[in-house]
Amino acid sequence: MATDTPRRNALMACAALVVGALTLTACGGSATADGSRRQSKAQVALTADSVTTKTTRAGTGSTTAAGLDYVAMGSSFAAGPSIPPVQSSSGAAACARSGNNYASIVARDTGAKLTDVTCSGATTANILTTNQGSQPPQINAVNSGTDLVTITIGGNDVNYLGSMVTYSCQNSGGTNCGTVDQAAINTALGQVSGRIQSVVNAVHAKAPQARVLLVSYSTLLPDTGGCTGVPLTADQRVFERSVATRLAQAYITAANDTGATLVRLATASHGHDACAADPWVEKYKPASGRTSYHPNEAGMKAAASLVKSALG
Repeated sequence: MATDTPRRNALMACAALVVGALTLTACGGSATADGSRRQSKAQVALTADSVTTKTTRAGTGSTTAAGLDYVAMGSSFAAGPSIPPVQSSSGAAACARSGNNYASIVARDTGAKLTDVTCSGATTANILTTNQGSQPPQINAVNSGTDLVTITIGGNDVNYLGSMVTYSCQNSGGTNCGTVDQAAINTALGQVSGRIQSVVNAVHAKAPQARVLLVSYSTLLPDTGGCTGVPLTADQRVFERSVATRLAQAYITAANDTGATLVRLATASHGHDACAADPWVEKYKPASGRTSYHPNEAGMKAAASLVKSALG
C-alpha cells in the first residue's frame, strides 16, 4: 500500500477523524449492585446461539425498552462509522455516528427514546471528563430521568484498533505506518477494567435507577490462522488475540464489580471475524467508504439483537 499516509492509516484504523471542528484521537499510543438505589445485579450470559437474562430494571419490573429514556455512549464500535446513513443527531457527522448503529436499531425496534452520544475515537476520558473537539463528555447526556444506558468503550484506551492497522500497514508496504508499543498496550490493559468501572459508576451516580449494559467489542480475528485481507504475521495475530481476550475479560470484571449487565458480543461474534464467510467486521482494506476492522451492517444488527435479548 505504497500510497498510504499517516492520516489515511489513522482514518482507517479507529475512525480517528478530523471532521469540522472535532479531532478524534483514537489511535494515540497510549459484584453486586447495592439494592434499590442502584439497578439489581444484571449479569447476562450470552453465546452466539443463546441469551439468558437474570434481572429486570430496578424498581419497575419492566423487561422492555418501550418508552424508556435511553442513552448510548461509546467509541466507534458503538457509533458505526461508514455505515449509512449518518444520524441527524447533534455531532453525528463529526463523530461518524450511524443511523444504523446498534443503539439506533434497538431504539427503533423497541420504542425507546434514544439520545446517542457515541463518538468514533472516544476513550473512557471522553465519556467522563474530556471534550472531543466540540463534543462535551458523553456522561453529560445522562440525568436522573435516564432509564437505560449502553456502553462500548475501552478499545481506544489500549490502542487496540490502532495497533491492528499499524501492523497491517507495515505488512502491506505502506509508508509512515508508525510503530506499536506492546509494553504500553499491556500496561493499559491492566488499567482498562478500572476505567470501564469508573464509567459505570459515573452513570450510577447520575441515574441511580438506570439499567446499564456493557456491550463488549466484536471479535476481529479468527481463533487460529489468518487470511488474505488481514495482513498480520503469526506473532502479531497472537498479540492481537491476547489484547482482544484481555479486553473482553476487562468487561466481565467490570460487570461483576458494578452490577452492570454484560452483553458478550466478543463471545457471540466468534466465527464472524474479518476472515469469516459471514463477517460482522471489515478487513484491513474494505470496500470504498468503509472503515477497516470495524463493524458492518451485519455486525450492528447482531449487536442490537443481543442488546434486545438482554432487555427481555
